[in-house]
Amino acid sequence: MKRTFDFEGITVIPIQKAWQLRKFIQFPWKIYKKDPYWVPPVISEQKKFFNKKKNPYFLHSEAQLFLAYRMKQVIGRISAHTNTRHNLYHNDKSGFIGFFECINSKRGSEALFQAAEQWLKNKDCTRILGPENFSVNHNAGLLVDGFNSPPMFEMTYNPKYYPRLFEASGFTKTQDLYAWRLNLENKPHKKIQDVAILARTMPGLVVRKINMKKLREETDKIIAIYNQAWSKNWGAIPLTPEEAKKTIKDLIKIANPDYLWIAEINGQAVGTAISLPNINEQLIHLNGRILSPRTIKMMLNHKNQFESYRVFIMGVLEEFRHFGIDSLMYYTLYEQGLKDGVKWAEMSWILETNTIMNHIIESLGGIKYKTYRIYERKIT
Repeated sequence: MKRTFDFEGITVIPIQKAWQLRKFIQFPWKIYKKDPYWVPPVISEQKKFFNKKKNPYFLHSEAQLFLAYRMKQVIGRISAHTNTRHNLYHNDKSGFIGFFECINSKRGSEALFQAAEQWLKNKDCTRILGPENFSVNHNAGLLVDGFNSPPMFEMTYNPKYYPRLFEASGFTKTQDLYAWRLNLENKPHKKIQDVAILARTMPGLVVRKINMKKLREETDKIIAIYNQAWSKNWGAIPLTPEEAKKTIKDLIKIANPDYLWIAEINGQAVGTAISLPNINEQLIHLNGRILSPRTIKMMLNHKNQFESYRVFIMGVLEEFRHFGIDSLMYYTLYEQGLKDGVKWAEMSWILETNTIMNHIIESLGGIKYKTYRIYERKIT
């Protein structure tokens, strides 16, 4: 593989050494050092994510990380990666970029994009999609609206000039992702309450908290619903068993069991609602420090003291979507949050093309307050 890419005074180097990876992980501190809304990632978790032995993504796909230099100073970074499961599932030849960070320089960003494109072209890809880190099932999208507050847990954040850098290099919008804010001080619309109350009377329907003593069985149900309920959505990729296991393991570390729900009809799991405390409320003050067991324990002991939660997963199997189950789960979570003193919740992310879901959230009193964008560019 070519060791460097040169573009109008910018040199882009593919990462091959541990010390280069450290520079890659640490570079965002240069971009966001004066930004009050940036939430520094946990450095130890970033190292694990890029470790091919610890991230199940690498069991089916490849990635190459790059650093851009100008006059021996790092000015940007990017990942180029394949996703064989995406291309098999959607029958295309997409390549992906992610983890993009760059100073406000069109030359710098274009150098990164060209290096990523060349790598993806060598993998027989015909277009670039992104940003996705590394998958639509992880952090995805470039923030294009809603820069006046910190991101919710596991949502992206970036400077205002990033969209301009993408668009100046020929990237065009392919899909927007919405984040909705719901203030729990405001009751959901009466129609939603009525539908929820009616659903509670449906014979055989139960919305219950997951059984933490049977966590393996319960998580199998949640993943099965996730893979089926989202199967027809834009960009959807079913989780592999290994990815599902790791995802659930990571989420359970911070989850409050009172916000993990399964909907069943006569014992059959047909829907799920997973909401997580917004640990970014605390991470924003840690500056990327390693999460020691003591720190994690502190977070878990205070999970009812978070002001905000993120509705991370909310889905119902297609054949059961006309029974008001989604409204019942929304209303149940609203009641729980109100009981615990939660002030607001974010529902994210929702595809712009998911008109039914967006309409339901708006009926709940939600306000669309952040927009994230997936871009594409043809590979020439």
